[in-house]
Amino acid sequence: MITNKNLIVRTMSCLGSTVIFSMLLVSTTQAATVSGGALTLNLNRVALIDGTLLDNTPAPSIYLEEFWDASAASKTFLQLRDENTPVNLTDYAANEVSAEGLQFAVNGASIPANPGGRQNRNTTFDFDPNNLFGTATGSIGLGGVMRFRVDVNPPNNRVLLGDMTLEYDPASEGASAGRSGWIITNHIGFDAGGFELFDVTTLLVGNSLTINGNLGFGWGFDHLGADAARLNDTRIGTFSFHTTVVPVPAAAWLFISGLSGLLLSCRHKRKIAL
Repeated sequence: MITNKNLIVRTMSCLGSTVIFSMLLVSTTQAATVSGGALTLNLNRVALIDGTLLDNTPAPSIYLEEFWDASAASKTFLQLRDENTPVNLTDYAANEVSAEGLQFAVNGASIPANPGGRQNRNTTFDFDPNNLFGTATGSIGLGGVMRFRVDVNPPNNRVLLGDMTLEYDPASEGASAGRSGWIITNHIGFDAGGFELFDVTTLLVGNSLTINGNLGFGWGFDHLGADAARLNDTRIGTFSFHTTVVPVPAAAWLFISGLSGLLLSCRHKRKIAL
């Protein structure tokens, strides 16, 4: 569901008319992207554990061991995999960190070169604000990496999930109750479905875009025994996404062109009146 609220104040001045016209010109052009903001994940610990069929020891089948936000973009894959590795892996209570409030910052249109093993992506998202679902293309790059500990023997007991993108796939929309076309894709290590998004609400007010909903397993968790939970559309947490909508250069050019044209028109009319 998407709600688009725009407040336009009626004015009789030539400049006011110019601003309103220019706003409409940009809003009706398929030329917008996003800038700034973040995706926040709140993973339900119990649902995550229940959905993965790993139970070799008394430890949980899976839990979050480390989280790095976008400020760790310069770390290599090996650093993320090996840094802060607990000495006593059986003391899972001391090793586990909260999986709530994990913030992944929105990447810009260009990003620094990735260090070894990283696949952090830039934002290539493009859409028409008046028809988000019908026009969305590209993806939103997200900075941050999670490291999970899973209940199998080393060295396969650590799973990295990060360098992700938020994307919209219309083919997935409504495939089952509550299923949306939004997906979060993992790119670190290998490309895989990270999370599928359910019960999504989308709010576009002015230049502020907010998306909220529930999380489900992506197919990238299947090797951990989560395929049954994924196929059952099991919800394993919530997410919220907030960003700013901005015109891409083509829309900005149209805005400037429309503004200049109307100013010239106003000046011409003023001369005639004199």
